[in-house]
Parts: sequence; structure tokens; C-alpha cells
Amino acid sequence: MAVKIGNGTWYAEYNDFSGGLNVEQPETNLPDNASPSCNGFMIRNNELRSWPALTEFTSTFLPLYPIYGVTTFLDANSYYHTVIWTGNAGSGTGLYQYNPAGPEWDFVANATPGLLNSILSYRAFANILYYTSVGIVGPHYGGIGRPTVNPFLGYWDGIASNPVYTQTFTDASTSNSYAGVDKTDSPAIGGTLPGGPALTGPIAIGGAFLGELNNQLILANVTIADNGNGNKLYNFPNLIWWSANGLPGVWDPEVNPSAGFNAFLDVADQITGLATLGVAGYIFRNYGITQMAPTGSEAAPWEFDHMWASEHGIGNAFPWSIAQYGPTCAFIAQDNIYTLSIAAANPIGGKARDAIMADIANSTATPYANIIPQFNNGFVYLTYQVWIPFATFVRQYTYSFEDQNWTPRDLALAQISGAQQMLCPGNVV
Repeated sequence: MAVKIGNGTWYAEYNDFSGGLNVEQPETNLPDNASPSCNGFMIRNNELRSWPALTEFTSTFLPLYPIYGVTTFLDANSYYHTVIWTGNAGSGTGLYQYNPAGPEWDFVANATPGLLNSILSYRAFANILYYTSVGIVGPHYGGIGRPTVNPFLGYWDGIASNPVYTQTFTDASTSNSYAGVDKTDSPAIGGTLPGGPALTGPIAIGGAFLGELNNQLILANVTIADNGNGNKLYNFPNLIWWSANGLPGVWDPEVNPSAGFNAFLDVADQITGLATLGVAGYIFRNYGITQMAPTGSEAAPWEFDHMWASEHGIGNAFPWSIAQYGPTCAFIAQDNIYTLSIAAANPIGGKARDAIMADIANSTATPYANIIPQFNNGFVYLTYQVWIPFATFVRQYTYSFEDQNWTPRDLALAQISGAQQMLCPGNVV
């Protein structure tokens, strides 16, 4: 652009906006490619671009409850199912399936044993969708009422009419979870758990987080219920429990030695999430990360190594901030936002870190995140997106892995009965 001034000419030249949001330098010292208060646009290939239109989900066929999870999986008949979990008229959590022919969503069945107001964690394994929850929601909670703690693991194969969240064992006892231990073996199992609780059995097992590695399902931040003793609850925030190899219904090491559990008693914090990178799994804690790798041994299937296990250190401070896309994993710690590699955690908060952390401190509900590879076909844009709820809007911070910068935008999202509508954790969408 050229502007003529008298007998001369003045030029204003636009280079790029590759610096993105920068709140950590005085505004008078900012480089030309950065801004202290940008909002409402994205940066791609060093260009300012408008965001794609956001379509807010509404439906007359669902109860007015927050959505606790949404995912798509492929069943054994090669049919894709897009499902959500949401409150079901105050009686529990219902499973709904998207119906492109309409109405929009079909009610499948009640999906949990009376669980209410709890974010679910889920994984597809062998063309079956498994899901769990023990009511862990983080330091802020924006839902309707407090969560019901009712540990369970359920599954739906997409073919049967109803999901399954109980199991009847060979001794004729029944657990209120597909992950459980029969009445016969429960007393022996209780003696080897931390604290050695005297269990009557059968026991139901559930977790705040669910993963899969080495053909085994893994529950983390575990709670069990002694179904034979008034459903008495035992919480083990540092415990992981895994199924037998290739047998997602067997969780009893007395039945199959490749099943079992491990409590990290040498750390002072609790498990806040799971991720798998390559052949290894990573167990996130408040102040550290533990790597778990398959050994090939049935009796001792995992080797555990704390990347660090100090009283204070880099860990995942917010359970639903962990997001993964292939070999790329990101999370929010107390001091920064990080990506995780096999060897180390690398900070990516950059010059936008202080703004993100200040907004998290003032948020009204737990922040959550997702890694999105593209917005539609042909528009590839790998980003880590952090969603921070406030009373009347949600602030979205977007990190571009290619350009290594951050941009925010504010979303005027509707409220439901004073609660944040967006309770679904982005890391498991």
C-alpha cells in the first residue's frame, strides 16, 4: 500500500502476524508481528484469518442436561456409531445415538448404574466402546449438582439393544461393573490392596480415566465398591488396574495373572490422566509423570518408571487438559502448558502463558482441551485448543503447532439452568 504525501510517498508494509498473542513484554517493546490483546481470529501460515462459523448444538429430542461425553466408533459390522452420554430425566445417564435420518438422536438405553453429573472417560477396543466414571471432575465444577460416585465399567458393541455394565461370575455372584472380582476371590484381593481392606465381595471396579495398551484396558484413579457390604466405597487415587491381555472382561489376577493392579505409594499426588505414545503409556499425576511399558511377561506385564516423582514437579494440573493426536500430546501443568515427548516435557505457553494461566485461575469450571488436525477436508490446521469456561462465555485459546503461536477468541455459549453447557471433556471427543 502506498500513500502520497506532498511530493513524497509514505509506505506501510504488512509482514506477518507470526508472533500471535504476547502479554509478557511491555506493549512499547512488542515486536511488529505480535499483539497484546488480539481476539476473534486465527493465524495460519502467518496470515490473519477468520474462524469458520461455529454451530452451537441444540436439540428438542434430548433432556436439558449437560453432555458428559461424545465419540464415534466402528462396530464389528463395519458400521460407524456417533454417540453421546447425557442426563436422562434425573434417573441416570442415558446413551444416545446420532440418527442422520431424524429425529437427530435416538435413545439407546440407560448407560450407567444410576450415575449422575459425571464426566465419562472412554475408549474403543476390538470394535466395542468401553466407558467408565467415578465422578472425578477436577477443582471447578460447572454441572448440575455434585456427581454420584458409583464405580463401574460399561460397554456397548453397537449391535445389542442395551449397553452392559454388570458381570456375573462363575461363582454366580454379580458385580455392578463389567470390571470386577467375584465374591470368592474378593477377600484375597482386598488383602493385597493398599490398607488391606476386608472385602466381602463381589467388588465393582471403576476409574476416573480409561486407557488401552498392549491389548489391555487400563483404569486409573480407581474406586471400588464392595457390593456384598452395602456398596462400601474405597478410593485409591494413585492406583491403576488393568485387565488380562486380550480379555477385557477379566480383571482378577487370581483368574488370569496378566490382570492386576499397582498403587504408586511413593508419590504424594494423585493420577490425573492417561496417554499412550508409541509402545509406552504415560500416567499423569498432579506433580509428575510415570511411564509404563510392556515387558512381555504374563506375571509382571508392566515396567513402571517415574520420569520424576518429587514433591513438586511438572505434572497435569487439570484432568481434562490432556489431549493427544498420534505422537503429539499436550497438557496444562501448574507453571506452563507442555507437549510431551518420550524423553521430556517441552513448554509451549510462550508469550501467551500468563494470560492463559490468569484466565484459568478466574474460570468458573474446569478447563478442557483437544488437539484438532483439521476443520474440514482440505483445511489442515493442527492445533491444541484450550477451552476455559466463564459465567457467560467460554474463552478458547488456540496454539498452532506449525506457527508456534497462540490466539484467543470468546464464544457466547448458552447456559442451562445456570450450569455450563459444555461439560464434555475435549480430550476424549
